[in-house]
Amino acid sequence: MFWIIGGKPLLIAFAAWTGSTSFLALVREQTRHTPWQGFTAWDLIFPLFMFMAGVTMPYAITSKLQRGEGRWPAYRRLIRRMVLLVLIGLSFTALRFEPEEIKPYNVLGLIGVGYFIAGVVVIHRPVRSQCLWAVGMLLGYWAALVWLPVPGYGAGVLTPTGNFTGFLDRNLIPGKLHMSIFDPEGTIRVFPAAAMALIGAGTGHLLRNSPVATYRNVGILFVAGAVLVPLGYAWDQVLPIVKPLWSSSYIVLSAGYSLLLLALFYLVIDVWQQRWLGWLFLPIGMNAITIYAGVHYFDFAYTADFFFGGFARWAGADLAPLVLAAGVLIVEWTLLYFLYRKNVFLRV
Repeated sequence: MFWIIGGKPLLIAFAAWTGSTSFLALVREQTRHTPWQGFTAWDLIFPLFMFMAGVTMPYAITSKLQRGEGRWPAYRRLIRRMVLLVLIGLSFTALRFEPEEIKPYNVLGLIGVGYFIAGVVVIHRPVRSQCLWAVGMLLGYWAALVWLPVPGYGAGVLTPTGNFTGFLDRNLIPGKLHMSIFDPEGTIRVFPAAAMALIGAGTGHLLRNSPVATYRNVGILFVAGAVLVPLGYAWDQVLPIVKPLWSSSYIVLSAGYSLLLLALFYLVIDVWQQRWLGWLFLPIGMNAITIYAGVHYFDFAYTADFFFGGFARWAGADLAPLVLAAGVLIVEWTLLYFLYRKNVFLRV
């Protein structure tokens, strides 16, 4: 979330300020989505969010079931979360009162529906079965992409216009498609998204079942990630890694990188007890939906210019973009820190 709300322009401004064209080119390359086949650091953000949402499931769902809570309260929370996320996502375009611009599918909608599907599996199935469901969803989605024919193209054509999910997007989604001929958050992509959440749920079970943070867990997370990353690249040879498709190979690769990152942060924050390193990100993480919606509703750049514009102009043309990018983050973080100190959190 740090990168989404302002970390990206800050890093780009810093790279430009260094004067290194190669560094700037690398930063620009890694902070954008791959148009089709391939993988960048920016492509990891969305599936990593799904993964971490899944990690919370053993704490948010399984723990309550083990304490004797019935399944219906768990279902009500899942449905409430899904509906709220879908409605918040819809509001980004629906509140403009421009019907032709309304985008039915969006990031929050995909998270909400994917989380719901994964949550149903977590409610009804034990941990090993949850992993099998994740594998089954990825294999089933692979089969759909490869074997189901698209009128005018046939089966297995994984181009923007010829793929099966794009065909469903154009024929089943009312309103505006994000990419004109397909929607990267549309239709059956909810199933690989749910599989990603289930991989996270399996990880969450591992961490929850350990009374204290251990190097053993670090090793398990690291080995799992080190296995899935090359597996994802190997799968790319027969099923391309395509973020707009949420292809199964893309999910496996993203899961591998997510596990490696979690291993690193778990080692530093939980095992080594260096929790002070997370103070900057805690207010952001505790109100992630708030700030994600906030950057759609409010112009934080305008506020940052009000407070930091004079200093930016005084600093000169070379430093001004860096000052203003930092100013946006400072304004957003100050708001989030205020909410954090007041225990005000938007929960869905």
